[in-house]
Amino acid sequence: MTKPEPIAFQTKNKLENERLFKLSRFKEVIKRTQPHKHDGYFELIVLLEGAGFHWVDTKLMPIAPPMTFFLSPGQLHCWQLTAIPKGFVVMFRADFIDPKHSADLYPLVQQLEQKREITLLDPTPIVDLLITIENEYTSPSAHHFVILRALTQILLARLLNMDQQETEAPKTGDLTFRRFTELLRQPGPVEHRVFYYAEVLGVSPQHLNTICRRVHGKSASDLINEHIVLDAKRYLLHTDQSISELAEQLGFADPSHFVKYFKKMTAHTPASFRKLYGF
Repeated sequence: MTKPEPIAFQTKNKLENERLFKLSRFKEVIKRTQPHKHDGYFELIVLLEGAGFHWVDTKLMPIAPPMTFFLSPGQLHCWQLTAIPKGFVVMFRADFIDPKHSADLYPLVQQLEQKREITLLDPTPIVDLLITIENEYTSPSAHHFVILRALTQILLARLLNMDQQETEAPKTGDLTFRRFTELLRQPGPVEHRVFYYAEVLGVSPQHLNTICRRVHGKSASDLINEHIVLDAKRYLLHTDQSISELAEQLGFADPSHFVKYFKKMTAHTPASFRKLYGF
């Protein structure tokens, strides 16, 4: 039997040539995009006008400006716009927020990853700050990246302050944990074994589990399972792959194993999940 060709979602890279940071205006066109991922960078979208819907992984969100969306590397998303959008897009790589450059910037990103979307009751201070960042980005001054990091830190902090819901500040980031999450976000199927990631990171599986519980409150195997299930949901919602093809692509020995695993993790079979939530 011929092995099915893996389906790969389109990957877009708007930070070409390993650029660390970019700010641009949101394209003012009505469009419907195909589900796609972004290559190795975070993306903050500040929408001031527009209407329609935004798919992020398995969640369909109405667009109700002014609001923000925050995407992590490797997240799947697409737009269904029904009115001309206006706003800003800020993109930056993990190296831009590395704690060795700015100790407070990485924890702010962690908090935004918990929020994903924020409604802006008064967007004026955010817009003013974005214009300041835009001026620095387009006309670099001395100490360019120091200034960009400082302004970005203020931007993220102000966005979090504007959110009406309190979010618990994450525990101090750990280099091993950050490297582990980066490995989980890499293109391709998620490896099922904690041992694999522990070996790559040069630690024992027990130590990796301890680190994950301390930083995130979940074990490494819990986080691996979350990523496998998320990948499965992405393909179930956004492709017409068969259950057998999907099981093989996700690294399961046979489809029945995948069906049992998915039902255990979600309380749905893959087929019933696709029927209930697919579009």
